[in-house]
Amino acid sequence: MCPSVFRCVRCDHRVFPARFLCPQCHGDGFEAEDCPSGVVTELTRSVVAGSEAGMYMLATVLSDAGPVLIARVLDEAVQRGDTVALVLRDGGIYADPVHE
Repeated sequence: MCPSVFRCVRCDHRVFPARFLCPQCHGDGFEAEDCPSGVVTELTRSVVAGSEAGMYMLATVLSDAGPVLIARVLDEAVQRGDTVALVLRDGGIYADPVHE
């Protein structure tokens, strides 16, 4: 299952996350569209201290649908410019490498 972006039915502008009003035309009607993939534009490594110490990686992903999403990355081989599959897992968005 992949995340959804939201398309304004009035002007076709896509947003993420969902909005009450379209930032382009101020319309209030949206339809959910699947957002299965995108390209990594930035990567951030973060260290967690305390009882759940460890490191995790987040990717800024320019989705194929248009909006930018933030996704967790489990494969450290992912780099900027890589195409990734966007999937919903464990209550969050994950970016999995696409092997062509």
